[in-house]
Amino acid sequence: MKVLITDFDLFAKVGGGQTFYRSLILKNPHIDFYYLTEQEKKAVPRPNNAYPIPYQEKYFLTDLNNFVDVNPPKWVYRSFIRASNIAASVAGMQFDLIDSPDYEQWGIFLRPALNYHQVGFEKIALSLHGKISTTLRLDWFSYSQENIPLVLEESKQYDTVDLRYGISKSYIDEWRELSSFPAYYYHPLHFFDLPKPVTGISSHSPLTLNFIGRTEKRKGPDIFIDLVWWLPRNHYQQANIIGPHSFNDSSTVSSQHFLEEMLAYRGNQVKLLPPKTNQELMTLFTQNGITFVPSRYDTLNLVALESLFSGCPTVIGSGAGVCRFLAETFPQVPFVKLDLDNIYACLLEVDQILTDYSHYRRQLVDSILSSHPTVSDPPLIEIYQQPSHYETDVRAELQAWYEQLMGYWQATQENQSWLQPLKAQLKPSLKELKHNLKRIKGKIKSQILRPLGDDRRAQLLKAPNLVGRYKETFNINEQTSKDLDAKVQMLWRLGSGYESELQGLRGKLSTNYRIDRVRLWRELARLEELRGNTLVTATYQIRVMRALGEDRFGDLPKVLKILTEKGFVKEAEAIAAIYGSGADRETHCLELIEKARQAHLQNPADEQYEIWDDRRDQSHYRATIIVSLYKAAEKLPFFLRTLQHQTLIKRGEAEVVLVDSGSPGNEYEVFQQLAPELGYPILYARSPQRETIQAAWNRGIKLARSPYLAFLGVDETILPECLEILARELDQDASLDWVIGHSLVTNVDRQGSWVSDIMAYDRTGYEQDLVYLETCYLSWVGALYRKSIHDRCGYYDQSFRGAGDTEFKNRVMPYIKSKFVDRNLGLFWNYPDERTTQSPAIEIEDMRAWYLHRTLSGVKYAFSQRSPEEVENLLYHCLGYRKSYCHHTSTDLDQAYYLGLYLQEVYPESEALKYLSGIKTLLNAYQALDWIPKLSRFSPFSVVLETRKQIEQVEQAHRKLWLGDQTHQPTYRIFNDNRHEQHAFLWFTDLLGAK
Repeated sequence: MKVLITDFDLFAKVGGGQTFYRSLILKNPHIDFYYLTEQEKKAVPRPNNAYPIPYQEKYFLTDLNNFVDVNPPKWVYRSFIRASNIAASVAGMQFDLIDSPDYEQWGIFLRPALNYHQVGFEKIALSLHGKISTTLRLDWFSYSQENIPLVLEESKQYDTVDLRYGISKSYIDEWRELSSFPAYYYHPLHFFDLPKPVTGISSHSPLTLNFIGRTEKRKGPDIFIDLVWWLPRNHYQQANIIGPHSFNDSSTVSSQHFLEEMLAYRGNQVKLLPPKTNQELMTLFTQNGITFVPSRYDTLNLVALESLFSGCPTVIGSGAGVCRFLAETFPQVPFVKLDLDNIYACLLEVDQILTDYSHYRRQLVDSILSSHPTVSDPPLIEIYQQPSHYETDVRAELQAWYEQLMGYWQATQENQSWLQPLKAQLKPSLKELKHNLKRIKGKIKSQILRPLGDDRRAQLLKAPNLVGRYKETFNINEQTSKDLDAKVQMLWRLGSGYESELQGLRGKLSTNYRIDRVRLWRELARLEELRGNTLVTATYQIRVMRALGEDRFGDLPKVLKILTEKGFVKEAEAIAAIYGSGADRETHCLELIEKARQAHLQNPADEQYEIWDDRRDQSHYRATIIVSLYKAAEKLPFFLRTLQHQTLIKRGEAEVVLVDSGSPGNEYEVFQQLAPELGYPILYARSPQRETIQAAWNRGIKLARSPYLAFLGVDETILPECLEILARELDQDASLDWVIGHSLVTNVDRQGSWVSDIMAYDRTGYEQDLVYLETCYLSWVGALYRKSIHDRCGYYDQSFRGAGDTEFKNRVMPYIKSKFVDRNLGLFWNYPDERTTQSPAIEIEDMRAWYLHRTLSGVKYAFSQRSPEEVENLLYHCLGYRKSYCHHTSTDLDQAYYLGLYLQEVYPESEALKYLSGIKTLLNAYQALDWIPKLSRFSPFSVVLETRKQIEQVEQAHRKLWLGDQTHQPTYRIFNDNRHEQHAFLWFTDLLGAK
């Protein structure tokens, strides 16, 4: 039997498909196999039944450059060229069967191409290895977007061939859901020789964790990094990712870039190593280590088999078809199955292997040696002899497409046969030239756009266009809701990056203005009122007051009316105190702050519960995790299972208190199903009615049976050693109240699986007073504090919807001592839904939670019991500090100004006061940039230039006088000031009749 395999360099390439075909040839010596070569040398060793055929290029993609028609679509041109060249390479030859892999799509045109080139054959078989469209969709560069043309091409290829066979039952079933045509199972043991397991390894050799495979995202290298991050570092010596990287279409970005970014956030605990030869891998499997193949999608995965049957403990992702193969063929051979819906579930089993490695490996080897599987599935020759099944209409359509393309080629190229050899010679050089031109074009474009990435230079470039953009935007009709929506969107583009991906260079010069913001906010406030969004109107009008430091436009009465009508009575009171008229504003602000402190000295939580399910078995624990639940049923299982890995929970030293705040969901049903498997102390309590998160926390505090408290939502978690590390810090220092580490914000899918990292809260250089400049320096995720804080300082204000945590910190900070631990301990899971703290309502709440404490009265409350030197230190930080989630240097001139005023009162001889006049100058300049009352074409440009001039003068003067931290010297960048970094974004409200 003569079979043509339409793949290349089978005995030179290292890919999975080539490995399969090599084994196929070796295991079927009674069949003569022919294949194509491009790079493979003649001297390469190959079996006697393998016959290489040089690949000849007669057809080129550029031959079709001027072909224009509705059909065939452009996305089949490549397959036409490749199929025609394959056929031309074997023109006039005779075969019994053509075997074509489905990781290429030229199979759609193989039949007409072979017939055209007078190649004899009976059938075309499609060898099923895996959909390339799925690989691309799951890779780093596609952002889960499906390549629709490729999916159609794969479908047509499946329908037009005569027969289909695969080595994975899972993948065959995947196709069966899409097509009624039969596909035959070629059992892996027909072509794959299992290695002999190795025992007797020295228990003293280093233990390594090894991911092996291409670093495509579907293979799960990111899952491996995440798992390593969660495992105890002292249980293994080294973790490695071994394998080649994948690249985007232009070969400019590789998977290595994403992995290195991920590792940077997780302490670089994993080494990225180049691929190893098969012999090197087999040697690796004989050493102390665990192999990880955490595949999201794999038709089989031969590496997993090679590792496992060498006696090496192996972790396999549930998305790999080899899991089913092992369950059916070797049910007694143990491996760790990684559940893709709960990747952390395998940690306990992996850690058990690490702690008793030799014993586990001996058991694995014993089970392998006692396995004697039988294979009853048909051999290759029987599969090749199966009858044909195909879709007649698809085959006819593809035949017509081929004839149309070949007809065009004949008409335009056939008489230029002398050019074909020259084209073949020039093709590599032209391909490299095209790649270089594309790279140069990208560099030129990035250089042109670079000034737009610098806010200072960008605003200067854009400034002359601002008045023209105002005229264009402000004169639009407002007669219908559609008109209003269109006008609001134009303002969004004017003041933000809204739809920036749709803007060309000209568009970028007319959008995202960060000057004259007051005018934009006032216009948005007016339009949102017309659209019925009065709370948004009030939010923008309050911003105007904050930016200018006063109620310059007389909006305060209207704002207070709106807030009172919407139930923000306390916020209205705070805003009236900050921006109202009269000389007693400072006194009023301080009274409100002190009133809040006095009002919450007692825990207001009652003892009424609709559901009470207490599964705690002790009266005292070392730490308590308090969790508020509202619409949390979907995320609850993953969250609770993740907590199982806490070391204190494993030892029974920590409890979990779930407080259901009258949620409309079925959280309790979910909890009841999960509780038996969790096996740790847990209380489920449901309040009789809907309550705020702060009310839930107050309930949790009252219910806690430990001296140390942690607070989490179901979209947050902590690393396994978090509670133990932080509790140890509190144990060792009785004066310490609150301890926190670094934390990381990640995007996850709906199952909680990692998608990408967003940012880190890097608290390096922590000082407690930095929280007055950036509230995230002290937080709850990856933190632990003493319950006794509440006895001394009070409880949470239950009237807040979402800003109560910020208010609590500002209220208690003068009375507590906190510390930072240099470890990544907290993790945010950013699910694809909106967090409750992102809304105009929370920005309004921040007026009494945050901005009330940023007045002169707030400074007095914070520092009345502190030394002047500590006030000076914070003032210096205001002139140059780093926010925990940023890398650049920021300033906070508003806070610096109030600190300076306070120093004038309590310590008028302070050296820091020499900066106060410059601070005031900068504040006036920044306010002038936010509100340009007299507009002309060039007035924005003039104001930006004047502001830059003032900034440079003040910066030079301050640097000469500098007495503060040398790490962050005065560095004044307009748009790095807090007024541009906090509550500066626009609210993208609902369109089409928003209410």
